[in-house]
Amino acid sequence: MQTVYGCEVVVTNPSSSSRKLDVLFEIPVGAIPVLSGHKTTSEYLQLKGYNTETFEFYFYFPVVGTYSQFPVHASSSEQLLAAANAVEFRVVKTLSKIDTTSWLYVSQNGCTDQVLKYLENNNVHNLDLSKVAFRMRDKSMFQNTISLLRTRHQYDHTLWSYAVMHNLPAEISEYLDHENRVNTVVGMYLASPLLTIDPVIRQTYEHMEYRPLVNARAHQLGAKRQILNDRFYAQYNRLLKLLSYKQEPSSEDYLAVVYYLLLQDRVAEAIHRFAKVDTEQLATRLQYDYFDCYLALSQGDSKRAKAIAVKYEKYPVDRWHKIFNNVVRQVDEIGGAGAVATDVDDQNQNQTQLAATEPGFDFKVESGEVIVDYQNLSSVKVNYYKIDIELLFSRNPFVQNFDGGFSFIKPNHSNVVELAEARNSHKFTLPDELKSSNVLVEIVGAGQTQTRAYYSHALAVQVIQKYGQVQVLQTKSRKPLGTVYVKVYAQLKDGSIKFYKDGYTDLRGRFDYASLSTGDLQSVVKFSLLISSDRNGSMVREAMPPLR
Repeated sequence: MQTVYGCEVVVTNPSSSSRKLDVLFEIPVGAIPVLSGHKTTSEYLQLKGYNTETFEFYFYFPVVGTYSQFPVHASSSEQLLAAANAVEFRVVKTLSKIDTTSWLYVSQNGCTDQVLKYLENNNVHNLDLSKVAFRMRDKSMFQNTISLLRTRHQYDHTLWSYAVMHNLPAEISEYLDHENRVNTVVGMYLASPLLTIDPVIRQTYEHMEYRPLVNARAHQLGAKRQILNDRFYAQYNRLLKLLSYKQEPSSEDYLAVVYYLLLQDRVAEAIHRFAKVDTEQLATRLQYDYFDCYLALSQGDSKRAKAIAVKYEKYPVDRWHKIFNNVVRQVDEIGGAGAVATDVDDQNQNQTQLAATEPGFDFKVESGEVIVDYQNLSSVKVNYYKIDIELLFSRNPFVQNFDGGFSFIKPNHSNVVELAEARNSHKFTLPDELKSSNVLVEIVGAGQTQTRAYYSHALAVQVIQKYGQVQVLQTKSRKPLGTVYVKVYAQLKDGSIKFYKDGYTDLRGRFDYASLSTGDLQSVVKFSLLISSDRNGSMVREAMPPLR
């Protein structure tokens, strides 16, 4: 009585042909319809072969008594096809038969032992555990129930809340761990006796890797350091916010800080933070050792970097094996070996290897000598113009692009050079009076004019335009020069010229002048590179963007 009941009507077509049916059903006589139902309802139904349709209707009995129900009838073309059996309901105030084995009865009327035994022997995942919440006021019952549910891997927030009443720290900690009204307002991180909020476990913070992330500038511009990559900027701020909740960063936190500082080319700061890492607190030394290799190379200690990397020569995880193997190969390349790609899927390594083997055809001026690569030419005219490198680069980064630009200026020196037909390369020295000067060399031959700037220096520079790399060597020793400053300007498709990036060569003497983590490369027509060494002088070279 006063309880809502529902009835489900199932109509099945067991034949292969479609049937058009009228289905008539009623609620029991004297019952009250609910949920927008009616006392009598007729449904038109077009039922396909071997298909089934269901209908539901709801009602309640207002008073005690006996209620009969007209059975469901299905007809077609005013002919009865099927009908259910008639049903009679006897409605009472209290149940005449009680299922003493049900959870509804045991939870409300059973003794403590019966409740615990029921929880032990039945599927607790389908039970409404809040029905025994009133029993949790008893501390012993609470502890026994929680212990049993814990072994069954079942948690109920209502039952665990009584841990606060009984002042049981372990259970309070479990309760607070599930209480979102608390752990979502205390911040990203919290470590306390009753509640620990780990953003990684709660998936509110995730460490990100950026490979590669190339910065346009190697030094801070202006009074404030800027991160131009929006996604990395947001990630770095998430890390700083997380650290602001901690009294003291952990060793893993310091490793994360080291990584994000290196992504910003803040090497000195990264070295300082790396020294604070306690390896005894780390779950694994793998990432620590890789940072140790990286920072050792940053400080010119290639022997230490290789000594660490070779320990992972047979590391079973392919990704990390390739990373450390790349360190070994770079150290070998610093020592004079050729470039070798250790990871066929690494574009940077592949480009480095291809660039190291790519032939080039160019005339160059180095160490007071002009080397001309040619074919089908018998002679060329060579003109020399003295230049001021600092002034010209400041006014026009593309100082080498002077084809015809000096035609109205009288050369400081000019002569005709005869070329042997049996050879394709010829070498000759600069005039004695110009060897110690910065000179623009102009060669005219076969209706073409090409220019190269010569600067008094001891730099051997190789520009591999196809892959956007430059390598700087010492002229006499042919050893790679690290920490040589390279400043790059770009001429864009719209004709404008702007600063593109700067940085320093690595210990191999290599510098990637084209890569950026932006789309600027798409609009570049050509580059101009100022290469400056404190000990070996300066020079300017032009280069085209790499092939896309």
